[in-house]
Amino acid sequence: MNKEIKDIIEEVLGKLEKATGIRKTKEAVSLIYETGNTETGYRHLVQMGGGPAVSFFQLEPATIYDIFNNYVEYRQPLVEVLIEFGLDPMNLEFCVKTNIAIAICMCRFHYRRVPSPIPKTKKERAEYWKKHYNSELGKGTVEHYLKSNKK
Repeated sequence: MNKEIKDIIEEVLGKLEKATGIRKTKEAVSLIYETGNTETGYRHLVQMGGGPAVSFFQLEPATIYDIFNNYVEYRQPLVEVLIEFGLDPMNLEFCVKTNIAIAICMCRFHYRRVPSPIPKTKKERAEYWKKHYNSELGKGTVEHYLKSNKK
């Protein structure tokens, strides 16, 4: 399944690049793949223990709405590609939870808003994930990221 997931990420980021100019780099593919591996191991679409996060990438509703309302809405090509992938703006959480292409895009947009470039090494990506995705207050650790992404 992991190869299939990585292939889907590659395909979605390729379409995203063609439609919006957001580059599909090796580092972006790796970071998004590793994020899903770290967050859920590609096994859960809702947060374990009853939390609010959804999708393989465990995006919380507040984050989903922030990305959409303060980033996507101001960039028409992003809106158009999300709609092409099946987004219903009136059902953002549902679409992120049930549509892997939309979830991949939202994860990519989350990282796209970070001013520093995506690191090249797995260790640096683990630190980047912790700082910019999981946050300093999140339960995740750099060690967990690295353990989840041994290969």
